[in-house]
Amino acid sequence: MTDSSLEARLLTDACGARPQAVPRLDDDTARLVTFNVLTGGIDADGSEQRRIGQIEFLRTLDADVIALQELRGWEAGGWWRLWEVANALRMVPLPPVLSQRGRGNHLALLYRRGTVGVRDYEPDAVRGAFYHGLGRARLYIMDQPALTVLITHLSFLGGDERLAEARWLTGYADTYEGTAQRVALLGDLNTIGLNDPEPDWSRIPANLRSRHCHLTPHGTFGATDRRAIQLLSEAGWRDPFDLLSLEPHRTAGYWSPDELLDHRSDLILVNQHLTGHVAEAVVHDTDQTRKLSDHLPVEVRLSARPVIR
Repeated sequence: MTDSSLEARLLTDACGARPQAVPRLDDDTARLVTFNVLTGGIDADGSEQRRIGQIEFLRTLDADVIALQELRGWEAGGWWRLWEVANALRMVPLPPVLSQRGRGNHLALLYRRGTVGVRDYEPDAVRGAFYHGLGRARLYIMDQPALTVLITHLSFLGGDERLAEARWLTGYADTYEGTAQRVALLGDLNTIGLNDPEPDWSRIPANLRSRHCHLTPHGTFGATDRRAIQLLSEAGWRDPFDLLSLEPHRTAGYWSPDELLDHRSDLILVNQHLTGHVAEAVVHDTDQTRKLSDHLPVEVRLSARPVIR
């Protein structure tokens, strides 16, 4: 199946009228998840045990929307791996965000039929400007007002590229053309949070510090390059962990022996018109999830009603 025919098939399946809301018995929150699965869940020896374990774990979350990053190799065989995970989770995949520059580290967004409807979707919302890509979907989740979901994987190459990519995202942080827009940004942002404690980057090799740190006027590595997350914050994006007064929890830094330094890299951010609806934020950090990828899954729940804090 060609990429164009795949996209036509998925869009035909996805786009349509607002769904008949089917709330869960336990709550009416919208459950959003982001997860970088590390080389498509496929190891160098061809083993796919991690990918199988990822499916088993994601099934337990009962999520409404799942953003997946680093789907390397999933384009093979007509994207059967994407269909397999979607079918196992009883979800529907939107056309993948194809990563032309990013070594085939494609992105995908899956949604739960019955609780989620798709108003429209653009798998390349920045016309190839991002290293990995940016997808944009406008969704209806249960009885909640329309929600725009952005999925991305910001550049790992350094602060300059991330800052340039972040500039594309600032317009979604608040009202646009006189209309209040509700937007969530999901992905591996390759930056720590705005208020996260400063990691001791000197503990990792110098050739990896360039991904994370400023270069000082003296030509040495300095503190974390937070310019991208600072720009997003100034524009109006908010971190649910800050909103809920939660301690930031690592999502990376436990896997590679060269980078054993706990830090955040994976975030779900909300814009100004969602801040009052954030009900829960969690990083799924367990013995099980630490074996599945070099990144941990992040989940945020959005309440249909304003949350009193």
